Amino acid sequence: MSSKLHSLCFSLIFIFCLLGCTQDNDDNVIYFGLAQSPQNLDPHFAYDAASEKINNLIYSPLFFYDERFNMQSEIVSYKMLSPKEYVFTLKENLPYFHHGKKMDLDDIMITVTHIISDGLSPKAIELKKIKKLEKISPQAFKIYLNSSDLNFVHNLNFAILPADLINKNHNFSVNPIGSGPFSFLPSRQNIKIKRVDDGQIVELIEIKDPTVRALKLLKNEIDIIQNDIPKETSKFLEGKESISVLKSVGSNISYIGFNFKDPWLSKIELRKAISLAINREQLTTFFLNENTRLAEQIFPPAHWVSEQIKPLPYDPILAKEIVSKLSPDRVIELTFKTSTDPFRLKIATIIQEQLNEVGIRLKIKTLDWGTYFKDIQSGNFQMYGLTWVGVKNPDIYQKIFHSQSIPPHGLNRGNFSSPQLDKLLEAASPTNNWSKVINQVHMQIGFIPLWYEGNVAAFNKSISGYTIHADGNWDGLKTIKKNDL
Repeated sequence: MSSKLHSLCFSLIFIFCLLGCTQDNDDNVIYFGLAQSPQNLDPHFAYDAASEKINNLIYSPLFFYDERFNMQSEIVSYKMLSPKEYVFTLKENLPYFHHGKKMDLDDIMITVTHIISDGLSPKAIELKKIKKLEKISPQAFKIYLNSSDLNFVHNLNFAILPADLINKNHNFSVNPIGSGPFSFLPSRQNIKIKRVDDGQIVELIEIKDPTVRALKLLKNEIDIIQNDIPKETSKFLEGKESISVLKSVGSNISYIGFNFKDPWLSKIELRKAISLAINREQLTTFFLNENTRLAEQIFPPAHWVSEQIKPLPYDPILAKEIVSKLSPDRVIELTFKTSTDPFRLKIATIIQEQLNEVGIRLKIKTLDWGTYFKDIQSGNFQMYGLTWVGVKNPDIYQKIFHSQSIPPHGLNRGNFSSPQLDKLLEAASPTNNWSKVINQVHMQIGFIPLWYEGNVAAFNKSISGYTIHADGNWDGLKTIKKNDL
């Protein structure tokens, strides 16, 4: 056993003693341990990954992505009459909302207008091209766009809300009512959801520390954990007979973002030096599971828009030379913001050490998730680390790199600006050819892609029927079962 595993074992034993006796659990409930609880159960205002994952279980989307990154819908079929005009027709056997109303055309159309009218929703950005909605029959409607968009349907992966509750200004963040496979159960403490088909209850329990999460799994205080598990913890659990472990490659990209208004970070030479100084292979080898893949762009190799890109190598000698030329008389000082998650902080600390070796003094500032993401949204950062979850539409390049996409008009929170890239983005959208855009972002180091973190789930032997997916969603809860042992 390695020294790291020895250390983990002693940590587990120590925490085990501190935690004391096992809590009383309901044998009929499945307890899901999370690094972070969902922050918003209104699907149109969900910014964090946990919220998006649970909302995908509570609500039915108009469209969704399959495992091959193609758009599918169980609600409508569609036809593109032109790149500016689409017609949608309802399918049969539409679902019922959890308060008893069957979904109809009005629910879809009113949901669309509700999103557009509320500019604070991140979904509003995705629907800003809509010029007009037109109901052409009780079963069909048209959407007219202001400009051509061959990928427009990719923007329709939003949850459908019941029109009667929208009209009553229902607070979906407090009492979510959708038509998905799970309904929401009011609870004083943890979030609980109930599977509609058979009544299976799943309780979500926030346990920030991954070691404590693993310990509680071993003590049967929780039944399952997924992701945000350090490599040594995963290996430790794999060696336990009472635990089953599932792994898969991932499609969510972890990255480092920049504020391009910063005097230092506006220099492409410094961004290049930072990229050259980070030993991503070392980080993935020692801290992330074996299914983690290095990234050079937003989309993984399986995505249809993915490009063959030559990576910037790990070259600390060249990085140090660049830094010395940029600042021969003093050390460059930068601040890196991250969440308080212990695992993410560990990664940030290693990056801090690597940059220090080339003459960049990195100050790490940890914040609780709400404050942290608020700073990201407002552009209050120099550098930050984050993971894009569920991003599958290449239009994301337009939203985060076009100079006209500064919030609230887009997601260009770092104020990236390049007339050359603007022209490429404007040409890519109508033609759906993103090759030049992707390569130009890589050349200008618009961000530093780190890796597509592999997925790992660990659960007790009493659990069966669970599956994991490349984007790290919780769809496995649709089929999960808890058996008597």
